[in-house]
Parts: sequence; C-alpha cells; structure tokens
Amino acid sequence: MFENEALGVGQREGEPPLTVKIKKIHLTFLINGSHKNRPLESCAILAGKRNGNQFEVLEIIPMENDDKSDIRFSINEEKLFDAYKKVESINLSIVGIYHTHPSQPSPSKTDMTYMQINPVPWVINSTITQETRCYIHDENEGVKEIELRVMG
Repeated sequence: MFENEALGVGQREGEPPLTVKIKKIHLTFLINGSHKNRPLESCAILAGKRNGNQFEVLEIIPMENDDKSDIRFSINEEKLFDAYKKVESINLSIVGIYHTHPSQPSPSKTDMTYMQINPVPWVINSTITQETRCYIHDENEGVKEIELRVMG
C-alpha cells in the first residue's frame, strides 16, 4: 500500500479526515421528519460552518421533495434559492444535503451525478434499516464515505 492510500477524501498528509459533525437532536429531527413523509423520499439542506476538514451542522432547513417520489428527490429551484438566501442571512454556509433512501444508505447513480455538482457532504438515511451514512464527491477519487459524528 502506498502511503497516501490510507488518507481520506480531500485529506492531505498530516490533516484529520473529513468529518461531518451533527447534534443528535438535529439528526433525530431529520429522521422523525423522514418517518412522517414516508413512503416519499425526504430532503433537507444542512447549514453550518466548515473549519478545515470538519463540517459542522448548525441549522436544518427541511425541503419539500418536488418529485413526490419514493425513489428520488428534487428541490424546487425557487425554494432552494430561498434556502441559500436564508443560510447567507444568518452567516452560515451550506455544509451538506440530507435525504432518505428506501434501501441501503448509499448514493444512487443519480446521487453521484448531483454530488459532482454539489460538492458538499451528502447524508443519507435508510428508511428500511434506519442507518445513516455520509458521502462526498472528490474530484480525484470519486464518491467516498466520510465520517458522520453524532454529538450529544
């Protein structure tokens, strides 16, 4: 194994791996909202701050699944623009996208395409297994799983 192969996505030697920190109360809010929307996929914008390789979720902005689908989601452009304005008005950044899958919590081919356009962490919750995982697209390495750290 080459020395750099052990490094995570977007990680330089000597730096900590990419991590998304989210409060347990925020993750519970997202998952509870997902249960209410079943069988449709749920989605939300995760707002917060990035400090080096750490994305910290500080605000959740629930979004409506414009597709009204149980296998994919989209967000109305006008509502998405409003969410971006809200995030900017409270001096935060978009640090992630949350959505659910009625299967394993891993990116679909469609997700992978949109992850290239939206290079922030994607937090995916399985409505089947209740497992939540996090991924990001790296220009050099493609889609990779990163740590999702749930804070008390």
